[in-house]
Amino acid sequence: QMQGQMQGQMQGQMQPQGAAVHGHASWAPPSPAPAAPAEPSRSAPKIAFGQLASLAMDPKGSRMLQAEMPRMSRSHFTRARNELAPHLYTLSKHTFGNYLVSRLATIESMHEAIADAFQGHLLELLCHAQGSRVVQAFVSALPSSAALKCVQELAGHVPECALDTHGSWGICVAFEHTRAPFMLHEVADNVCELSIQQHGCRVVQSVMQAAANAGMDLRPAVTGIIRGDVVQLASHRFANYAVQVALRQGPHDQREIMLSQLLPNLLKLSSNKHGSNVAEVMLAKATPAQVEYVTDSIVANDADLSQLMGDAFGNYVLQTLLRRIEDSERRARALAKVRAATTASNYGRSILSRLPPPPPPPNPPPPPPP
Repeated sequence: QMQGQMQGQMQGQMQPQGAAVHGHASWAPPSPAPAAPAEPSRSAPKIAFGQLASLAMDPKGSRMLQAEMPRMSRSHFTRARNELAPHLYTLSKHTFGNYLVSRLATIESMHEAIADAFQGHLLELLCHAQGSRVVQAFVSALPSSAALKCVQELAGHVPECALDTHGSWGICVAFEHTRAPFMLHEVADNVCELSIQQHGCRVVQSVMQAAANAGMDLRPAVTGIIRGDVVQLASHRFANYAVQVALRQGPHDQREIMLSQLLPNLLKLSSNKHGSNVAEVMLAKATPAQVEYVTDSIVANDADLSQLMGDAFGNYVLQTLLRRIEDSERRARALAKVRAATTASNYGRSILSRLPPPPPPPNPPPPPPP
């Protein structure tokens, strides 16, 4: 009897969940899970056609359109494009709508509609906080030839844009992508006025560097810098960056003219926060003969050497100068003077620690055979 009870208990424990516990009913597998509901068709139920412009001005609506429009079917996308086309200019200046237009600018089938919307408004948009972002995205997405055609209406207005906070970034991007000659010419014609302004100097640097990379002629721009008192510009908090680009990228003969004016003012520039940056570039671009002349004149004058070693900016210029000395004996003499002039109150230890050690002296020749 006890054995029968134990068998019954074991059978009850082995019954799968959901199976009958009476009689001899056999176990059946659980019914399959219901199929997941079919996904709704792409984008159609989510897009409220007829209200797309209002939707684009809403933060959530703008994000939804940015995500959904690139995935629309061709017919739905055409319908959305045609509905938004009259509003693209307004949306480009809107706090939330500008993000949608920037996203649409990357889609080739939107380029014609956006170009039509921007025609005659490019200058205004480029100097607008949101509009500038959209124009930059649009110009960057266009083929170079189409972008060049698009930015032609900025001709005659480059300095105006360059002095604007938002417009300056737009000019940088537009020139980087188009290499529009009129932009380089207008920057060159106004290089000094632009260089002394925060946003204008950004444009001068970017345009001159991009032009140099493209092999364009920098002579007019460098000429403007030379004629505008290059020493004074080199000490300016903004213009010094333009002088640096001119030294690095300008034609050789014009670089020599700049160096002939700047090197005699090396000590003056070295003690200036902004001029010291130019001084380091000067020494990097100077010829070996020019480096030797500057080295000898500074090392021979204890007051000049002390000035550089004791200055928070000048000590970096002195480091650059010492690195440029090619003659080992001249370099050893200069290092010895720096070592002898090092005190607890100047930057001598820091200068010496940042320089590579001098090469070991050559091995003496072997004695002649007996």
